[in-house]
Parts: sequence; C-alpha cells; structure tokens
Amino acid sequence: MKNAILLFILFCLFFSCKSNNEISIKIKEAEELIRIEQPDSAFDLLESITNPDVLNDKIFAHFCLIYAGLSEQLGEDMPFVPQMERANAYYEKHGSAEEKMNCLLYLGMSYEEETDFEWAMKSYLQAVEIAKNAKKYLLVGKLYNKIAGLHDYDNNYDEAQHFHQLSGEYYLKGGDSLNYIYSIRDIGWIHTLKEEYGEASESFLKAYRLALNMNDSLLLSSMTNRLGVNYNELGNYSLAEKYLFQSIAYDKAGSAPTYLALADLYTRKKEYGKAREYIEMASKYRTPKRKLTGGLLYRSYILEKELGNYSLSLSYYEQYVNYADSISDLQARMDVLKVERRYDYANLLNDNNELQIRNQDIFIICILLLLVSLSLFVLYKYRVALKNKYILNQQKKITAANQTLQEKEFAVEGLSADILNIRENILKSSAVYKKIIRNSQSVEDAKKCLLTDQEWLTLKEILKTTYLFFIDNLQNSFSNLTEDEIRFCCLLKIGLNSQQLSILLDIQPTSVSHKRYRIMKKGKLENTKTTLEEFISGL
Repeated sequence: MKNAILLFILFCLFFSCKSNNEISIKIKEAEELIRIEQPDSAFDLLESITNPDVLNDKIFAHFCLIYAGLSEQLGEDMPFVPQMERANAYYEKHGSAEEKMNCLLYLGMSYEEETDFEWAMKSYLQAVEIAKNAKKYLLVGKLYNKIAGLHDYDNNYDEAQHFHQLSGEYYLKGGDSLNYIYSIRDIGWIHTLKEEYGEASESFLKAYRLALNMNDSLLLSSMTNRLGVNYNELGNYSLAEKYLFQSIAYDKAGSAPTYLALADLYTRKKEYGKAREYIEMASKYRTPKRKLTGGLLYRSYILEKELGNYSLSLSYYEQYVNYADSISDLQARMDVLKVERRYDYANLLNDNNELQIRNQDIFIICILLLLVSLSLFVLYKYRVALKNKYILNQQKKITAANQTLQEKEFAVEGLSADILNIRENILKSSAVYKKIIRNSQSVEDAKKCLLTDQEWLTLKEILKTTYLFFIDNLQNSFSNLTEDEIRFCCLLKIGLNSQQLSILLDIQPTSVSHKRYRIMKKGKLENTKTTLEEFISGL
C-alpha cells in the first residue's frame, strides 16, 4: 500500500518534473553559450522561458542568478524584485558565499531599477559584509561604487565621495588598477558637482598620472576630458584647451562630447568662429549611441545668443526644449511600461496560486480514487507473487546454463585479446603510425612532414584491419562526419591526447576542444558524461 501511494505521488509529480527538466536543459544551454562568449544568444534563450516561477526553488534561484548576470552585462532590465527576493531567500539557506553575495548584488540592482533606494542600500551593505569575509575585494569595490551612486542620486555628495574612496581602496586591494583610477576620477567629479574645482583638479590630475602607466587610450581620453572641463570652469582656458585636445588625440572616434566642451570654451573666450567650428565637429563625430542632440542644440542656442542672432537662438532653444520634453515623455512611457510589466507579473503570480489550489483539490480527489483502487491492487499483487515464484525457478535454471556459457566465453575472450594485441602491434609497427607519433611530438616535424592523403588513407585501412568495424561504427554513430572529422577520430583511436593533436594538426588547443565538441554534438553526446575519447575507444 505504501508503495502504491508513493507510485501515485511520483506520477502526480511527473509533469512538473518534466517541466523542470526541460527548463534546466535550456539553462544549461545558456550557460554553455555564456562559456563560449555569446551572451546575447544566452539571454534570448532564457527570455524564451515564459513562466520560470513554476520551477522549484533551487532551479528558479539558479535561473535568476544567470538571468541577472546577463542583464547586467547587456544593460537589460533586472528580474522583478519578487523573483530576486525568492532567489535570495533560497541562497540565504542553501547558497555558497559567492552565490549569496552575487544574489544580494542583483537584488539591490532590482530594487534600484524600481527606485526603491533604501532596500537597494540594505542589499548592497549585506553583500559587502559577506564579500569582506570571503576576501572578494573586487566585489566589495563594485558594491561600494554602487552605494556611492545611490548617495550621488540623492545629492548626498559627502557620503558619495566617502564610498567612492572606499571603492577605490578595495579595487586597489584586489589588484584592479583600472577601476581604482576610475574611483579617483569619480571623487573628482563629485568635487566638480560641489563646485570645488580646485579639489576636483587634484583628483583628476592624480587619476591622470596613474592612467599614464596603463597605456589605455580610452581611460586617458576620459581623464583629460574631465581635466579640460574642470579647468574651463576654473577659467584657466589655456590648460582647458590643452587637455581637451589631448582627450581628442587619445580617442578620436569618441571625441564628440569633447568637441562640445571646446565649443563651450571658445564661446566663453568669445572666439565664436572656433565655437561654431567645434559644434560642427561634434555633430560630425557623434555616434548612434551618443547622439548628443540636446547638447548640440543647447550649445548652438548659447552661441547664437552671444552673437546676437536672437531669432535663430530662439529657434535652437525651442528645439532644445522640445527635445528635452520628448526625452521626459519617453522616460515616462518607459516607467509606465515597467509598471505594466510588474502588474502583469503580479497577475501571473495570482494565476499560479489559483492553479496550485486547483491542483491540490485534484490531488485530494485522486487520493480517494486511489483508495477505491487498492483492493484491485492487492489482488494484482497476489497474482504477481505467484508468477514471480515461477519465474524464480526458471531463473535458477537459466543461471546454471549461463555459468557454463560464461566459462566458454572467457576462453574465447582470451583468444580474441591475443589476436587484438597482434593487430595493434602491426598498427604500431606501420610507417604511418610511427610518423604520426613522431610529428605529434615536434612542431617542427609536424610542419615539415605533413601527412599526405595517401598516408591518411593508409591509416584508415590499417585501423579497419586492426579494429574490424571501427570506421563503419564511427560513421553510423555520428551523422554527416566530414573527412577531416573522420581523420580526427582516427587520431583519437590510436591514443593521441589534446596536446599531441594540437601539434600534429597545427591548431590551437581551443580549436581541438571546439572540434571535439562539434563531433560530440553530431553524435548527441554533448549532454552526457561520456567523453569523445571514451566513446571512440569503445567502437
């Protein structure tokens, strides 16, 4: 009776388990795409999972962690706060230190997206404590940088500077010099917002001096741009001009904002011809990601106003206001869409709860039906017991016969092993085998003495002789193998390892791995625990 009830429960769980398995396969495929650096494809695959909330807690938490990581990398929206809260609740009980702090980081980012900055701050601070204990200094630096951003958003500049300082210290402690320099730059920018231009210059100069050792043109362009803008605010136009031109020299492609800064500088110096020239240069070098439409309109408005072209200046100003209004309207629409998505998600959760309640009712009805069926089941068990007794007697007779047969098979296997050893010795004595082994140990020999098509054909023929059905079984097990892939499998059959394959075929070790993966995929072995070498060895 207990077995029957267990069987029924397993049957009821079958469909939910099947759903979990299907989604688990998609998650594994997404992880493989991440491994081979295809985050866009991985994100699209996870997006195709329409209702992840039906997953069990473990798989759901894992899904959220991967999805959130891709969202951060690609600049997409984070999972909903309730989803990340559920994932965090699981990892608090069952997760490793790394899973806990990463989940708290993404939970904080989800709160931040929904402008719930208080809970975002709490999540980041919890993650900081775990990361400090785990000595994950780079993550601590990143978390402090996000906390600084929250204070900056609230115009709490002193706290923002404090956390930028902490962020830089931990980046430096973790050996990340690049983000350490950016932290110093961010401190300087806070000074600029506070109109403390002298202190800002000190921070920017310190960051610039450190950046000179990094040989990173984008970093140097950013630092010199900030220096130029800051000196422009100080009224030191010669230094401002010097650093802004240096910024353009470091990064010509991304120079549009710097040209706008030069236009502002020359407008202040009343060199209006140059100001107009650099507005045109900014328009020329702007990119689809940085259109600078508002900045161009505003600078044109200021320039024409200074020149006394009030009609044209007013036209630019009206365009600028309309553009700013359109941006605000677009942001408002995006906010409405986010609210609608949260509303739809809440409805989905309610639907899932109602479905769960209905399933519970169905389960109770099924239990009653099971009790009615138990009497028939007991009768069935009795008949099975009689059959089993008969089968047991037959099995004893079969076992005795099998024992005699096995003794004969062992004798045959011993003879087969001797024959195989002789064939393998013939293989290893062949000229082509010796050449392959020699070339696989020396890059120079491999390049100098390439295997000819005839030698490849000879190798296949010797393998057919040594392992009678190897080539036929190989082609039957893997669909549409190319000649190059058949040769690769032949090399695996004679025992070459990855390093030897890389030398012999004159390819990178990563290319060996990719070739092995493509062959496994053709044989549908990529999601099994069997390696390609093991499978080919058994052919």
